[in-house]
Amino acid sequence: MPVAGGCVFPVDPDLPAWLAPAFWDPDIAPEVAVRGDGGDILSCLTPYVRARHDGPDDIHLVLDSDSGPLRIVIVVDRQPDAPGTWFVIDDGHLGTRLACVARFGRLLTGQTPGPLPSTLRLSPQQKLRQVRMLCIAEGRRMGVATRRIAADIYGERILHLSRNEWRASSWHRAFYRDLDGAEFYLNGGHIALLQGLKQGGDILAA
Repeated sequence: MPVAGGCVFPVDPDLPAWLAPAFWDPDIAPEVAVRGDGGDILSCLTPYVRARHDGPDDIHLVLDSDSGPLRIVIVVDRQPDAPGTWFVIDDGHLGTRLACVARFGRLLTGQTPGPLPSTLRLSPQQKLRQVRMLCIAEGRRMGVATRRIAADIYGERILHLSRNEWRASSWHRAFYRDLDGAEFYLNGGHIALLQGLKQGGDILAA
């Protein structure tokens, strides 16, 4: 809610996600690079900044580039003019983390960062399915009638079908397929997407 003319969220929660990108915890999301610096890196990154959140001990940035957004956490813990240090978590996503740090390295030298690692990229069709599943999960949580949710997603004509026509329709099958997938989100499945664990032919991301 607005506070003193501002918003307690890092970005306005009324904006759609593609206009107000999230700040993810680098421990969870291997896409997020972490750099210790004296703060001088900020002047290099300022032209690219799309969103910024200043925490008590760090600065979260989402940057624009020709290759899509980049996410970085800057830990201001070094003396001014000292060289920066990349911090990379050694976990099951080490290869992905190193590739994302390399994207920033290219950006800082004036090169094109290059795309995200393939494991972290969703196709347009996959993205649309994530949106549908989230809408279904939220509608069910709020107690909205099943067919009303389906009509909001697939079209108002669904409301004019008889019960038998609805049950025999492709919309019914698609809705319940997405409803099953929506359970994925209710059990922390967005973490798997952030980490590139649900890809390709997986029913939850397809």
